[in-house]
Amino acid sequence: MAQLRDELIGISRRNYRKNLAILRDTLAHSPAIEIYEKEYHRFLQRYQGISSRSELLKRVTTVDLVFHGDYHTLRQSQRCVLRILREIQDKRELILCLEMFHAVDQKYLDAFMAGELSEDTFITKIDYKFKWPFSWRNWSPIIYFCQEHRIPILGINSTAAEGIRGLRSRDRFSAQIIAKALIRNPGKLIYVVDGDFHIAPTHLPKEVGQLLALLDLPVRRLLIYQNAEGLYWKLCRQGLEEADVLKIDEESYCVMNTMPANKVQSYLNWLEFSEDAYYPVHQEWEDEGFEGRGLTVQEMITAIAGILKLELPHNAMDGLTVYYANDLHFMDNIRRIPELKTKLHLVREKIERGEGFLLSFPTEEEESHLIYLPSSNINMAAEEAGHFVNAVLRGPLTRQLTPFDQFYWNVVTECLGFFSSKFINEKRKAHSENSLRQLLGQFKRGECPQIEPETPQVARLILQHYALQRRGGVAADFKDKFESLFRQRTMLPIIFSTQLGYILGNKLYYAVKNGQFPLSRIHGYFHNRFEESGSAFDCYTEIFRHLRKHKLPNQW
Repeated sequence: MAQLRDELIGISRRNYRKNLAILRDTLAHSPAIEIYEKEYHRFLQRYQGISSRSELLKRVTTVDLVFHGDYHTLRQSQRCVLRILREIQDKRELILCLEMFHAVDQKYLDAFMAGELSEDTFITKIDYKFKWPFSWRNWSPIIYFCQEHRIPILGINSTAAEGIRGLRSRDRFSAQIIAKALIRNPGKLIYVVDGDFHIAPTHLPKEVGQLLALLDLPVRRLLIYQNAEGLYWKLCRQGLEEADVLKIDEESYCVMNTMPANKVQSYLNWLEFSEDAYYPVHQEWEDEGFEGRGLTVQEMITAIAGILKLELPHNAMDGLTVYYANDLHFMDNIRRIPELKTKLHLVREKIERGEGFLLSFPTEEEESHLIYLPSSNINMAAEEAGHFVNAVLRGPLTRQLTPFDQFYWNVVTECLGFFSSKFINEKRKAHSENSLRQLLGQFKRGECPQIEPETPQVARLILQHYALQRRGGVAADFKDKFESLFRQRTMLPIIFSTQLGYILGNKLYYAVKNGQFPLSRIHGYFHNRFEESGSAFDCYTEIFRHLRKHKLPNQW
């Protein structure tokens, strides 16, 4: 499967170059930023070796000062910060220093963290939208986590002049606050989150080091970079692109949690007041012919079919309509389609949960399809593109399925959708048995205040399902165990089957990519309607048995 792997890397590289070219055309040339950026990239030319999440977390807990680089428009970047804080908050006393807050607003920040100001009042008091134009939604989980666990937050930003002097002036100002925090809080871990370029050793870390040297105060520090493009392409050349943590040197690591094209696209979409993703969510982009801004759903469909060597009918996309959340007539259009009336309750549930979906229905001339996307999330769009490929190739169902068969039909469908989405964004993540156990442990300890109410129940169901699989359970055993659940007309069996499919699809992707699962069998899955009694269950168990011993790469 070397050819498939090379093709995937080629697609990723082309998308990155296209997005980078658009970005450079969009932004005005800034000599200061260019100098600052070159100084940053100088430290990311090579790496010592592949590391791991556990090694990085262990290093974090043994130092006095962490500099964590952030790409402000990429939600995955902020999620990385939150994941590390969750892992270490019970191991070290923390003080979090954030670039997103200005030091002059510290009194308002303290009041908000103490629960004395509401969120709306706080955001107004600090003039958030003017001082930090990036999504509050991406950052608020970090803020509320710190509030819940009584972790102090210090604002380290300031208003500075333009140009390279302004950048260095901001670094010096931030360094004073960080150095004071270290001096006044011996034994505590000072965790600094600043823009990627700021954490280069010759920028903010140097300024902090010089201040501490004046006091003859030795400090153990650690630098955490994220998603260095040059290192990613180097990993691709070495066949190691699945690595999720790199050790740069003794005091710096790089977390790889997204693809280079996605990182740049998040900035492009921020410039268009969109969300981090890969394709235009605003309808006016398509109206004005801006499809080149990123991959459209139709382009994803073509890419997935091409990669998997699946031949779609030449007019397959003529019957496809893509709706976005800003289309206010969507529900009215749905109600006009008689064949979809029985699915209106499911449509409402999906929309309320912020989920995308594909609906297929017959028309006079051909089978028609619609995709609904609530946001510009690349994973959701790619998944629905995969569902479309599957729906077109297998055709419409010709008979009503039993609840048991419907459940596993949905598992296989979601498996193929997730599997397909990984060809667009390989860094997309799915749960594993271990992560589900960890999630349940966190839930029991009260560490997941914002968790969806059905999530712990679904996690338990999946673990029970796996336990039955390992005991060699046959179809009758699963019917006895889960039949009452299969018959429920709620979202629970849908979420349960979806997550089972995601986990299987994640494993299937790496097995196919690494040549450990034949592509010909994948073709059969995409074409099979799975209408015969027990056929979908048999497909699921066949894939599971084949992949049972297949090891997944580490994923952050």
